[in-house]
Amino acid sequence: MSTLQVRNLPDDLHARLGERARRVGLSMSEYVTRVLRADLERPLFEDWAASVRSTRPRDIDVASTLDAVRDEYDPTE
Repeated sequence: MSTLQVRNLPDDLHARLGERARRVGLSMSEYVTRVLRADLERPLFEDWAASVRSTRPRDIDVASTLDAVRDEYDPTE
């Protein structure tokens, strides 16, 4: 397993990380590892945007969809 050293970490950020780690019952190292893992599981915005752009738009008849919703809507409920 590798080691990561973070230099010039602002004191307030260090304190907030420590507080969060304590609140969830983890060491700071365990907590930071979880935070980094969660961040890296999400795609970068650029990758997500490219994926959205490459997806074929759905053909949706908006007027018919709104009519169907209005037909089901009962304001007395």
